[in-house]
Amino acid sequence: MSDEPLYVSLYCAGTSVTSAVVYATAYREPAPGGEKTTGGTNERDWDHAREFYYMSLTGRDFQGRPEFHGEPGIPEALGLNGDEKRHYYMAMSAWSLGQVLHLLQDMAVPSHVRNDFRAHLERNGMPGSEGYQSSEWNWERFEDYVEMNGVPAEAATGGDLSEKSVTRFWDTNNYDGTNPGISLNAQAVGLAEYTNINFVSLNTMLAEDYLSDEDSSNDVHYQPYPRKSSTNLQYYLDGGLWPKEVIGEDNKPDISFYVAKTGDGETIVHFIKPSYMTKYISELDHQASSLLVRTLLLDEECLKEYASKLLPRAVGYSAALLNYFFRGQLEITAPPEFVYSIIDGLNAAQGFRFIKARVRNATTGEEATNDAGQPGQLVAVAQYRLRTNYQADLSADPPTMDSRDEYYSYSVSAPLQVESLTSGSPGLECTFDFTANPIPPGITDLYLKVVYKGKLGAEQDAVAVGMKDLCEPQHLTYWNSTDYFLLNGELRKAEEIENDPDVEDYDFFRPVSISEELGFSGSAPGAGTPMVVSVQDMPPARYFRVILLTDVPAGYYMRDHLVSKPYPLVWPYPDDFTVDNALWTYGMPSAVYQESAGQPWNPTPVYQYRGIIQHQMSYFIRYYPYFIYNADQFPALPENGKDPYPVTINFP
Repeated sequence: MSDEPLYVSLYCAGTSVTSAVVYATAYREPAPGGEKTTGGTNERDWDHAREFYYMSLTGRDFQGRPEFHGEPGIPEALGLNGDEKRHYYMAMSAWSLGQVLHLLQDMAVPSHVRNDFRAHLERNGMPGSEGYQSSEWNWERFEDYVEMNGVPAEAATGGDLSEKSVTRFWDTNNYDGTNPGISLNAQAVGLAEYTNINFVSLNTMLAEDYLSDEDSSNDVHYQPYPRKSSTNLQYYLDGGLWPKEVIGEDNKPDISFYVAKTGDGETIVHFIKPSYMTKYISELDHQASSLLVRTLLLDEECLKEYASKLLPRAVGYSAALLNYFFRGQLEITAPPEFVYSIIDGLNAAQGFRFIKARVRNATTGEEATNDAGQPGQLVAVAQYRLRTNYQADLSADPPTMDSRDEYYSYSVSAPLQVESLTSGSPGLECTFDFTANPIPPGITDLYLKVVYKGKLGAEQDAVAVGMKDLCEPQHLTYWNSTDYFLLNGELRKAEEIENDPDVEDYDFFRPVSISEELGFSGSAPGAGTPMVVSVQDMPPARYFRVILLTDVPAGYYMRDHLVSKPYPLVWPYPDDFTVDNALWTYGMPSAVYQESAGQPWNPTPVYQYRGIIQHQMSYFIRYYPYFIYNADQFPALPENGKDPYPVTINFP
């Protein structure tokens, strides 16, 4: 801006004045490689919107601090909880992004992109009394028209740039003052370029001669296009143009002439309106082009057509910038072990300290590959509602909608540095460390988010996010119930049948110890399914418990390898004697404690077996000649068998 009068310059003295694109993005030169301002005064620019967005997702700023830039602020002063704090930062991101969009939408105002600040002042008759009031500098005639008449109903257009960076939505630098036809290529120009090439403002009408005329005072309003030859103005001056009937501001028909823009970019039928003096000045002095343009007008019909072309562009470019801001998409899938986390039920109070997942960059057409020395960063966030009545033995299960906290709670992993994030399947295998903030087992409504911060396409500090709806923690128990033998559908102790005359037909009827390995899969598992749980020599009348996180509400498959030996292992059985060595594959349902879209609250039931509550269980018992028994009636455990047997978790 360089056409302001002295009193405006004095009013703004001491204020750092930058262009709209610099104020919005902090780039003094085109992104992504251009120089950026430091210590700028705009706390609602693109970078702040990004960081606020990141904080709303992770609860941390870009430096990993729980307060924005390490300074306690409004969330702390208001005493907001974790969920409310994230909402606050999401609102701050939206506020900042809205102000960035404002600065982009301003590029659909011709005077804003043609160095015509005076058009704002002359709206009220500069330098009238209003001209000295800064509150009156915000509008000019085109903006007044839009405010009074609203936005046309035409579809949004523009913004689908072939090469995207944050500054290119304003200006791609493809227009150099000699190639106005480029504005017809919506993928090649920013909004400022499109507006500058095709439209005029009060003081920049047909200004291609301003640098060469005798009046140097108008040089600041020079623009190479649109020029006289871009229009049919000469046809009007030669008397060949016919008048048109239009409806005036008083809603009555008027007969008027309108000069059209016919070339050098967009066609605009009601481009400018000649006044009664236009022909007279032309006839008086054919060389007085600067005087001639002073007789041209922008009336309601011109402004209406300008709005019909510019406002859909403003909407289109704004939508494209919003899409660009939120374009970063990650895909989260289960790791090879299929479970995202699994813990020994004996140590359930420690919670889930590790989450393993595959993460893939699903952003269309943009690689998440970082420069040497500038790795990207992944953070995993578990979002859930704590249960208000949770008991470790599941005695308060299943939960109800009312037995959950009103607000979400969050566990945030330690940052994980990554050099690149592939877009190919199945993605990067990641283990996220929640040791400092474990995910508790007593929760509902569990979601896993993974947030990437780093280079994405042309943007250095982009943010990409993916979310996966995980099933809630599921308690599985595996039992050694061989302290009993099932004979003809009735439970018997070994000592009760050892003198039975048919005992030789019963096969092995004495108690055994069990060694077992478990693997998980989303489909019927094959030989390559990783075994992640193992237990050694679990005695009869004991059980082990595992608690796991999966992502398939309909259920999953188990690969179960079991080896049994006589218990106690005494003569006549050698140490390597085995009773059973079997491999099974079977399905298991998942545990779901949350509201599903369009579905009522329908929590997974729990079951009690031998006095122990679990979501699902498997028990091993030997039998002859058939297996028919009601597990609910199985005798409760002896007192010394109440605690789970310890297992080894080979995960992550």
